[in-house]
Amino acid sequence: MSIGPQMAGRRVLSGDLIARLEAFEGTVVLGRGVAREDALLIATQAGHVRWEPASRRLWVDSTAKRYAPLSGDAVICIVRESLTEEYRLDVGASSLATLPVLAFDGATKRNRPQLQVGTLVYARVLRANPDMGTEVTCAAPDDVSAKDWVTRESVFGELVGGVAFAAPQKVCSHLMGEECALLDTLGEVAPFELAVGGNGRVWLSAESESATVLARQATLQSGDVPVEHHAALIRQLSDGFRRHDEALSG
Repeated sequence: MSIGPQMAGRRVLSGDLIARLEAFEGTVVLGRGVAREDALLIATQAGHVRWEPASRRLWVDSTAKRYAPLSGDAVICIVRESLTEEYRLDVGASSLATLPVLAFDGATKRNRPQLQVGTLVYARVLRANPDMGTEVTCAAPDDVSAKDWVTRESVFGELVGGVAFAAPQKVCSHLMGEECALLDTLGEVAPFELAVGGNGRVWLSAESESATVLARQATLQSGDVPVEHHAALIRQLSDGFRRHDEALSG
């Protein structure tokens, strides 16, 4: 399906009808801000409808200045308070979220992470309720194999080293897709680790400072470049860094 001007870019409010599922030919991947109700695709947040033909992703770019927590979202958080039974985290929302101290795979009262204020944490929104607040967890969901937090192989948990930065929702949505030419090409240039949050934050860690800068610039610039040109963007940036390094060494 080719979404016309009447849909792509259209501003919607929470609860608005975006499209009927039958209007799409083949698979459509629902991103943030879109929910399926029987044969209808409904907006769950205010913003602008976006459609990416290459990945067949449909989502709503939020116009809200603050992140609105949604159950199931992966988020990058910052520890703001460390209490006896829980941590309080900044997720970019209007209020702090809570993370129980035992909400890690394999954690016990005697053996659990000791998170310091300022620590970055990759977590999953377990509950988002305007009246009860937001609770996040670092335990793996039912469909993901759980790894003990001590091994540092778990999907969620403390993010050690690296850099974190804000990114447009469009960029985050693309990075979280099943197929991402940007990440595939970056991986060919330099090994790196990446975590993407539905709250508009990205964390990455690479083997060198230049590789980190390259990956960060490519990630941020990718939002203004068509998906089919992402590989060329990486190569262009990589060549620029190589020439810079050669000039310094020469």
